[in-house]
Amino acid sequence: MFILTFLTLTFQSEFLEIPFLSMQYLKELFFLRLPYSLSLIVILLAHEMGHFLAARYYGVKATWPYFIPIPFAPIGTMGAVIKILEPIRNKKQLFDIGIWGPLMSLILSVPCYVLGIYWSSLIPMESVQGNPGVISFGESIFTITVNQWILGPFDPRVQDVWIHPLAQAGWVGLLVTAINLLPFGQLDGGHVIYSIFGEKYRNWIYYLFIGFLLLCLWNFSWLLWGFLIYFIIKVEHPFVPDPVVPLDRVRKIGGLLILFALLFIFVPSPIQIGTDIHRPGLAEELWISLKSVFSGI
Repeated sequence: MFILTFLTLTFQSEFLEIPFLSMQYLKELFFLRLPYSLSLIVILLAHEMGHFLAARYYGVKATWPYFIPIPFAPIGTMGAVIKILEPIRNKKQLFDIGIWGPLMSLILSVPCYVLGIYWSSLIPMESVQGNPGVISFGESIFTITVNQWILGPFDPRVQDVWIHPLAQAGWVGLLVTAINLLPFGQLDGGHVIYSIFGEKYRNWIYYLFIGFLLLCLWNFSWLLWGFLIYFIIKVEHPFVPDPVVPLDRVRKIGGLLILFALLFIFVPSPIQIGTDIHRPGLAEELWISLKSVFSGI
């Protein structure tokens, strides 16, 4: 699956057409997308190996990473997973196993994105809006800051970023990290937040989940994620005993910091396809309408 995922990352939609494409075209495509596929597969591997090695450190049995290929643009994979084969014994182990995955992918994704933006360029917005097949990668606080710092200042209504494959790998790595850091159930963020706050977090976690569902006002794909979290991943974390020695201050601060990092790397509207790529979401339209109403009073 590792090699197959590398191929779907590299060739994406063209993967299914490989037998019908010329060797020259395949060679050019391979080297064009190699920075993306190689960087992203390393990020995904590092994420899962962070979990795997932490589990092995505590003697918790776990599988090697499984990669999930998908031969479609613009990502080419559904990520990678490992499976924990036995119960985690206490919250300290849960915390360490949970945090090392997103920590590793964050450490690699950030420099990938920053370096990739150095090699990216600005293009007129007109050239983007006229293309029905254009793919727009959404913005987070982090990506907006980096884009303006390196390529700016520029007006995003007038110019768009033509993203380098390395930056695209960093962007996907950050998206994967952000989704995994959502503080629910068996997601990495769920492990971390439950380890820090313990059973008392059950008193307010559903309020946090309701707040998460409001994201569908920006992008309806979050409604699907809400469905997956509620019915499959679960909102609450299953019970794990407290450790003999409570979590130390360093772990608690580190856990809160990486959860706080979610605010900076989270992308409210991840991917848009089509000519009207900068169409505001429902919440943005409501806000614009309210501003126009109050400005007329």
